[in-house]
Amino acid sequence: MPPLQAAAFAVAISALAWRTGALRPGGAAAAAVIGACVLTVAGWPGGLVLLAFFLPASASSRLWPGPPSPLDPKDDQRDIWQVLANGAAPALALVAGGPGALLGFAAGLAAAAADTWATSIGAHSRTAPRHILTGATVSRGSSGGVTPLGTLGAAAGALLVALAAQPLVGWRGTATALGIGLAGMLLDSALGAAVQGRFHCDRCDRASEWRRHRCGGTTRPLGGYAWLNNDGVNALATAAATAAGWAAWAWCCSP
Repeated sequence: MPPLQAAAFAVAISALAWRTGALRPGGAAAAAVIGACVLTVAGWPGGLVLLAFFLPASASSRLWPGPPSPLDPKDDQRDIWQVLANGAAPALALVAGGPGALLGFAAGLAAAAADTWATSIGAHSRTAPRHILTGATVSRGSSGGVTPLGTLGAAAGALLVALAAQPLVGWRGTATALGIGLAGMLLDSALGAAVQGRFHCDRCDRASEWRRHRCGGTTRPLGGYAWLNNDGVNALATAAATAAGWAAWAWCCSP
């Protein structure tokens, strides 16, 4: 697609997402840049993959919200860091080009979708989440906590994106993107459990993922790297899945 036409469509769709409350202004700007890159390189088939990630993820959190988390996560309006964490690496793969670019793009977005669906669908689980590394029961909303329902949701999200990418990567690429997407979700959970910063607000006696709690009080570090938040973990997992998809092209999909 011509760059100016791609930019016009991307800006229009991102503006609509902002007006409907799905994106914050910074998130809309980042989404417009990512969308323009995707449409320029991969045209409407690439745009369909991007929409297969964004539309269901936004709709599920707004139409079927889960119970409030005991932590203090961001709301369902995605900001610039959330948009970049999920879409920057897949879009960069397309821009960089190369034989594995399309599969890297599909696998990265499949991982982002798997993680998003695991969180939104898993919030409705009647089974307490378990720590992905130790198996111990953890509080709902804790980083690194997984449930069977959330894992099933992750599979559905990754499958939707992988199927949308089929015209770009073929059926073997679809299966590969699905597998890498699920692996990326598990990596995201493992990183969240092992290295993401964990904090506690003594004023409220509540766990938090941030250095400053929603009450305004400064939190106390409990573990992980204080500088690594959920957006950073998402970015690492999505980038790893994108790289894995790129590398996988040589053995699963090349002639």
